[in-house]
Amino acid sequence: MTDAGPTTASVLPRGEYHPALDGLRAVAVIAVVLFHAGATSELTGVAPGGFIGVSVFFTLSGYLVTTLLLRRVGRPGSVDQPSRVDLDLGRFWTRRLKRLAPASFAVVLGTILLSNRFWPGMATSDALAGAFGYTNWHVIWSGQDALLRTIVGPLGPFWSLGIEEQFYLLLVVAVIAAVRTARPMQTLTILIACGWSVSVAVQLLANWPQYQLEFSTVTRASELIAGSALAVLLHTRPDLLTRLSSLLGPVGIVTMTVVVVLAATTDYDPPWLLHGGYGVMSLVNAALVMSLLTPGPLTRALAWAPAVAIGRLSYSWYLVHWPIILMLTPDRTGLESWALLALKVVASLALAVVLHRAVEQPLRRAEARQRTVLVAWAASSLVVVVAAIALL
Repeated sequence: MTDAGPTTASVLPRGEYHPALDGLRAVAVIAVVLFHAGATSELTGVAPGGFIGVSVFFTLSGYLVTTLLLRRVGRPGSVDQPSRVDLDLGRFWTRRLKRLAPASFAVVLGTILLSNRFWPGMATSDALAGAFGYTNWHVIWSGQDALLRTIVGPLGPFWSLGIEEQFYLLLVVAVIAAVRTARPMQTLTILIACGWSVSVAVQLLANWPQYQLEFSTVTRASELIAGSALAVLLHTRPDLLTRLSSLLGPVGIVTMTVVVVLAATTDYDPPWLLHGGYGVMSLVNAALVMSLLTPGPLTRALAWAPAVAIGRLSYSWYLVHWPIILMLTPDRTGLESWALLALKVVASLALAVVLHRAVEQPLRRAEARQRTVLVAWAASSLVVVVAAIALL
């Protein structure tokens, strides 16, 4: 038999659900949870670099959200008709609100209600920053002296959600600008390349305190933009997955190994990572995501049902894990070391399952008009604001 080269079976169907990407989410969230649970259980050697999981989340989110937008733009065509443009931003934002707001508002409100008992130093501004997607800038503006209250407070991990939400706004602006030009995809490619370059340049050149480098949207944007670049690349060159299928299997194993090794060994945000390292990680993450779009050993491993299940509830787990970890102290539980770590992991996962099934998924899947979603979001926002002002 002659070698006919790669066939369409060497890539996974475009536009369909890829369970391995949920498996990757599971790896990322487990790394983050173990990092936080270990650090608060006097087990700092457990996933000391687990914060790398946030970097993986960033790139995966950039890829998925950009892919959603590009499906509305259409395929590149001729010079006279460069693309089919059918942006429905109302639908896009409705989907984002239904996906993100219910679970995050529930956690913010729950944290406010429990603040007097568990976090008496929590401020109104901390809750509002978490609810409205600017925790990262709230941490930076509050300064070094307030870090124990802001980033170490119960809503501290919302900083990464804030960066993602800010990125969505910038991405939509970029897409709107691009589709108004004669060559939308070329324009968008240039904007993405410029954005990634600026982000990495700031990482390399800025002489900022560590917390500013870590939490600034500008410095961390490269990780999200790399995901966007991958989405644009595969949108304009869908044949690449077939052409590179034989290489992507080994690439996936190598990049997954890099992520796991860094999560298992890296000290908290070393200088090399803050000064250009996250730019390198963005490329590693993008290569990893791309590899999971083709069949292979790693794709099959991450498509394992338990990993996929954890990946599907990773958003809820990320939201609730830190407040639970802070609540479960040695004094309150009578436990320490590995027993305490196990309790923190299991308890936060259990609450995540409840949040996922009772709030996140039902409201995400609910059929509702755009107007209804916006009214519900506004009403929920008002409840959070009133509760924060009255109770904090």
